[in-house]
Amino acid sequence: MPDNATTFATDRTQKWLAASPGEDFANTVRNIEKYGCQVMQVRGDSVAPGWSYSIGVYDTCGQPEIIAVGLPQRTALIAINTAANLLRSGVDLTVGRHREVVGEVECEFRPVDPKWVDHIMGRAMWYYEDDPPPTLQLIYPDLENRFQWEPDFDQRFLQPLLQFDIVRSTKEEDFWAANDQASSLFAWPFPDPPHTGVYLSKTVHEGAEPITYVSHDIEDNTWQFLGDSMADGGGPVLSCFHHPVDDDPSLKELADLPLGWWAERAAPGEPWVRSQHEPTDEESEA
Repeated sequence: MPDNATTFATDRTQKWLAASPGEDFANTVRNIEKYGCQVMQVRGDSVAPGWSYSIGVYDTCGQPEIIAVGLPQRTALIAINTAANLLRSGVDLTVGRHREVVGEVECEFRPVDPKWVDHIMGRAMWYYEDDPPPTLQLIYPDLENRFQWEPDFDQRFLQPLLQFDIVRSTKEEDFWAANDQASSLFAWPFPDPPHTGVYLSKTVHEGAEPITYVSHDIEDNTWQFLGDSMADGGGPVLSCFHHPVDDDPSLKELADLPLGWWAERAAPGEPWVRSQHEPTDEESEA
């Protein structure tokens, strides 16, 4: 650790401190001056993993910032600082694989599409004044040192890839959407994940009727979304949970609808009226 608190001071750090950006942002700048970078960490949720990234590496030594997605926060903190030190010492992380970063496994480092930097590295975008800095993604394998593009990879270690030239899978689409305020996956409020199967009437699925009835069925913990014609509207059509919420964000008002309850409204924009289903004979006997 440098003894001099301003060992890594730059024109940019001095500019920001002179601008009095607020204590939280000022602490970021002071940490960059003291350590050469600040690591920001964002917690994950049921929709998308958390991520950690550096700020200041590019400014203090001209090397790319580092981002890691899905690693435990303590592991990510150590890994990013280790990677930053390797970059600072002249190691080209984009060449080969590197075993000394995350435990005993190897890691790869690949350039990140600036669109991702802009989308999920908010503090870095502030620091670099909306000019996305070059960034490398730390990509880690499973415990058997297999990467996600290799056979027999353990899917528990699957992570969204943030490169320019990949075909986005559901993992990347969900990670982007979970951080897009225009998406239903942003701050997803339901206890069931957004890809849970739910049932729509055919008329609702085809957009012929708006949703005016929602049931959270206790028998098999499923959701139904129907229009005024109810089940007579055809179906049921199996859908990912987020699709009806994409079309009608007001459904988020029912995120706390308990099992065994239903809600109806006269029309979109009208208030929901909630009721509890009458117990079936089997439930009464239990």
